[in-house]
Amino acid sequence: MAFYRKSEAKPSPVIPPPLKPEQQAPSDSNRSAASHTQADPVREESVIGQDLTIEGQSITIRCKDSLRVNGNIQADLHCVELSVGPQAMIVGSITAKKVAVSGRVNGAILGDNVVLHSTAHVEGEIHARSLSIEQGASFDGRSHKVTDATEVPPQLEPSPVETKELQH
Repeated sequence: MAFYRKSEAKPSPVIPPPLKPEQQAPSDSNRSAASHTQADPVREESVIGQDLTIEGQSITIRCKDSLRVNGNIQADLHCVELSVGPQAMIVGSITAKKVAVSGRVNGAILGDNVVLHSTAHVEGEIHARSLSIEQGASFDGRSHKVTDATEVPPQLEPSPVETKELQH
């Protein structure tokens, strides 16, 4: 298994100033909108950058939220939402609720909602409840209509066998 990553300068995070007391308590007219916004979960996005390559035997990448791939991966992927960037190359199966492909995928795609954008090049089977293919996309394989999203759930947690192997 090999991991390659170029070093790069990281920008320091921008921390907003603390709210003034009058900003912390919304007025009655804005209270329901403010509480609704605060109740919405913040979606985290993990990114595999263009300069990162992941290679190896029997690798499975799991992300419990959103994953954007811009680099090269030879592994199976399981996540809630996957975005394959235009420069990305994935060799392996993909299982996610939402899959948006702009790059290259060589392997099966299983998902509730799959979109192949105009720059996508996909070789393999697609099992999806909803499949959209934009003009210009290349798809060489078979597609299968899934009637229930629970037929293609991503495995977001390692199996007990995998967990046991990691401990040794």
